[in-house]
Amino acid sequence: MARCGQGQACLLRLCQHARMTELTDSARADHPGPVSVAFAEAMFPAGETLPAPDATALATQVAGYVAGRPLLRGLLSLGLGWLEWRGLRQLGSRFSRAAVAPRRALLDALAPTLISGLLLRLVSLPFRAAYVLDSERAARMGVPRIQVPEQIETFRWQQQITRAAELEEDQTLDADVVVIGTGAGGAAAAYELASRGLAVVVVEEGDWHDRRHFNGDLPDMIRRLYRGFGATTALGNALIPVPIGRNVGGTTTINSGTCMRTPAPVLKRWREEFGLTDLDDATLAPWFEGVETMLRVQRAERRHVGPIGNIIEQGARALGLEQLHALQRNAAGCDGQGLCQFGCPTDAKQSTNVSYMPRALERGAFLFTGLRARRLLRDGQHGRGIEAEGRGADGRTVRLRVNARATVVAMGSLMTPRFLRDNGVRNPHLGRHLTLHPCGVVNAVFPETALRNGRTIPQGFGIQDFADEGLMFEGGTVPFAGHGLLNTLYGEQFVRFTERYPHTAYFGFMIRDTSEGRVRRGPHRDLPWISYHMNDTDFALFLRGIDTLARIYLAAGAEEVLLPGTRRLITVRNTRELEAFMARRHRPRDFLMSAYHPLGTARLAADPAQGVCDPDHRVHGWQGLYVMDGSNPPTSLGANPQVTLMTLASRAAARLADTLLEQGA
Repeated sequence: MARCGQGQACLLRLCQHARMTELTDSARADHPGPVSVAFAEAMFPAGETLPAPDATALATQVAGYVAGRPLLRGLLSLGLGWLEWRGLRQLGSRFSRAAVAPRRALLDALAPTLISGLLLRLVSLPFRAAYVLDSERAARMGVPRIQVPEQIETFRWQQQITRAAELEEDQTLDADVVVIGTGAGGAAAAYELASRGLAVVVVEEGDWHDRRHFNGDLPDMIRRLYRGFGATTALGNALIPVPIGRNVGGTTTINSGTCMRTPAPVLKRWREEFGLTDLDDATLAPWFEGVETMLRVQRAERRHVGPIGNIIEQGARALGLEQLHALQRNAAGCDGQGLCQFGCPTDAKQSTNVSYMPRALERGAFLFTGLRARRLLRDGQHGRGIEAEGRGADGRTVRLRVNARATVVAMGSLMTPRFLRDNGVRNPHLGRHLTLHPCGVVNAVFPETALRNGRTIPQGFGIQDFADEGLMFEGGTVPFAGHGLLNTLYGEQFVRFTERYPHTAYFGFMIRDTSEGRVRRGPHRDLPWISYHMNDTDFALFLRGIDTLARIYLAAGAEEVLLPGTRRLITVRNTRELEAFMARRHRPRDFLMSAYHPLGTARLAADPAQGVCDPDHRVHGWQGLYVMDGSNPPTSLGANPQVTLMTLASRAAARLADTLLEQGA
């Protein structure tokens, strides 16, 4: 016990020393802390194409990232203090004082471990970002510079937008309907309601951005467009990032643009199990068509899909697969810059900030941005509007009160449950039944093929042979920055992997999950607590996706197939090695997973004993309170959801409009 206590005291002193050193030195932009410099030097040696960066300059960049963010700054300092202690423990000297070769050996030793490996990944993230976000480095990897317009057109409907900073005092408005949120559900609902002559006010927590802002600067785009800097994560037997949007357009601004209708078997299940008898193909067909017309849906052009489409098609056909095609997308006129997840710089992608919201404003809706809905105005269990608040130009809190005959909550699956619960909605299903469409990725190296990564769309090709079984393959090429940020490599291995970006194929899959999670209030208003446990059935399907995609690559002639894990990157070169790997015992946490389609936390059901909202999207037991967003689908879809959400919201908003018009003023 005494030795353990001495070790803890030593660790604490070293952490405190390193933290003070880092805090002191990082305040001086020309002299970052010694541990930061030592880490940068160990992490980024010279490669064949990429020269070693100036370690001090890179560490200075990292200090700049966390400057003004005390929490991030403190966590980074503690992480570097931990690394300093590990150097003393395993190298016999502090990390910052050891020679560079032992430092690199220590990083390689820590990387595959469970706890230390996770800590090392977290410490390395800002350093990786500084390395891969360098424009010169990206240019060496064939990534073109983004062309951002200096001027754009102005339209009369833009006068309908008011930013919180423009409010000089608290405001009170009267409307027929107030809509909270501008994503797939909220924007479609606002358009439908305004088109029918109702007075509509839309409140959005995020800001309005146009294509001048979509400059390809990933840190800036993540700050502007993502909730919580993209850190929303589901915790359970796997760590699954679930990034969602916070901007006018919501997650549609940062998705890949894939458009699919709700699969017929899913609608059949909703009718049979949840009493949603009107949701059939014939009834929904005109609504689907209306959404697809608004989004200008068409097949992705093969020239923008890039060589990855040919590789996947070749390998899939060699395995006997047949349902191969370019994906349907909402991006007519796309020029293939590959920035779909960070705002389209040409407005080709018809996210709701480009499609539904401008048309809603043209029809008389009003949009208020930078305002967070705080309170539901209610008379018992009758919704009467909302109160929202934001920051005025002078930094003080400004409030907006909207008195409305009906309130539409469209904050998304992860945020809607908290708002409803905080405002008196009591239902045992609220916040439960969360499905995610967990996604996996497999990479492959084709040394002789220029894959044009960074100059093609991230998701343009798909395989549907296994769709009925709940397994959908879709392209998933990441930008150069993602290539460097998402791997678990260090030192020479990291640089070598980074340099192979032009020849590294990316493709992915998602599963129609039967597992369910839950959303609760989190430690910060931007970060809800998301719990999700992947069951054995879903994990077996996930493993099948890994195995199938690896075989496709091998059949297409890949030199190496890379299976990304949370602690290490597995390389296989033939089917024998693949089969040996797949025969091992695996757990969900062993694989790199992500998810982009949180659904179901305020699901529809005819019976309040089964769901939160009725078939008209009205909250059971309430009047004047509706939900129209990703929380509505009763089950996982097995298809990219934006068309489903827009269709359901459009139909529900039309019914709400009919009801309000019948009631009169």
